[in-house]
Formats: sequence, structure tokens, C-alpha cells
Amino acid sequence: MPLPHYVLAPTHLTGGTFGWQLNRGRRFLDCHEDFAPELGDNVENAMDWADRKIGTRLDWRHTREGGPDRWTATDDRTAAGTDVLRSIEPGTLVVAVGPGASGKSTFAAAARVRTVLSLDTLREQIGGDAGDQSVTPAAVAEQTRLLDWHLTEGTTVYLDSTNVEPHVRARLIEQADRHGRFITALRFLPDLDTCQARNAARPANRQVPADVLAWQHSLALTATPEALLAEGFTAAHDIVTPL
Repeated sequence: MPLPHYVLAPTHLTGGTFGWQLNRGRRFLDCHEDFAPELGDNVENAMDWADRKIGTRLDWRHTREGGPDRWTATDDRTAAGTDVLRSIEPGTLVVAVGPGASGKSTFAAAARVRTVLSLDTLREQIGGDAGDQSVTPAAVAEQTRLLDWHLTEGTTVYLDSTNVEPHVRARLIEQADRHGRFITALRFLPDLDTCQARNAARPANRQVPADVLAWQHSLALTATPEALLAEGFTAAHDIVTPL
């Protein structure tokens, strides 16, 4: 998969409004018109905004070659799609890491994963409502029990939950280690606006509160593949989703 190439450039938007435009290749992604017109510190603000939209910190390089001031960056994260599952060792625990509405369940369906453990499904089985957070402790306990069984059997398992908190991932790493199994992390991180839009389209009982969704997104932003490997994952990949 080619590495995404981004261009960030100051521009006049509507009328005399100053702003910034973000493009990937030749495809327009988004614009921001709330920055002050002075270039100086405004460049740093624009880079921060672009990083949040893209979902990772990038190394922006200034250029004027062949045109006006602009900044370019290449996203060199380990980019992967559903084909990443073809190369994993049988019996691996595959852990989705990402905020609500980031595409974790959609990925599992597209990849035709055979064995999926989902907290939403377990909440529905236990309490009759996938969005009933009061039964989450019971659902987590059942997930742990089922995961132990699958790891003992050597089943490849896809864990479909947010897993954005380091202490949650630490327990999963310990569980996989105890069974002598590999553990792979797949990070899902569309921009927050995309997650919010998808979240709003969900049934009311499945919607994540806005502040919780933003908190989940901020935690996932720090869970880079490098950080996940340092935690003890055997492998870690960014699953690149459309912005």
C-alpha cells in the first residue's frame, strides 16, 4: 500500500476569510478557517489541526518549490487493510484498538473473521441490550472466560472492543502470554469528526456520549504501533480508514 502524502497550505477560503487546506495527494480532505491570518505561530496550530485530522503526528516540511508556501508530510505508519490477517500465526489474539464508531466491527465483517468476541454482543446476551453499560463488568468476565477457552484451543480470535486503556491491554497481553500465544494490535483511528458522525447514526442505545468518544479518541491517538510494541504486542498495525 503506498504511503499517504499530505499537503497543508494557507489559502483564502470564502470571500476574504483566511484558512488552511489539507489535501492527500490531489484529493481535498478538509479546511480550517478559525486560525488568525498571521503565519508565525499559526503554522504550528495548523499542523496540530492536520495531525488530529490524520490521526498521527507527522513531520511537516516547508516548501515553496513551484508555488506558494506550503508544508508537506508523508504518513509512514504501518498501513494495513483486511489482508493483514492473512499473514498472522494461527492461534493469535488479534486486539482491535480504537474509539467507538472507528470501524472495528466493519473491518471484522469485511475480513470475514471467523471468531469474534464483542462486548456489545456479550452485553446483549447477558442483559438483553448491547448498550447497557451496567452489565459491562459481567460481559468483561465472560469475555475473559471465553478468551481463555479459545486461547487454550489455539483459535485465532478477534477482540472487538475499544481497548484504548493501557491497563486493559496489559491484561490481554498477560492472558496471551500465559497461553503462549502471539498477540497483534490493530489500531483504528479515523479523525474524530468521522467517529462522531458514525456515532450519531447509530441507534440511541449504542451511541457513545460525546465526551467519552473524545476521550477514547485521545487515548487511541497515543497508542501508536511503536507504543503498542513496547507494551508487549507481537505486532501492531494502523488500519487506514478513509478520512
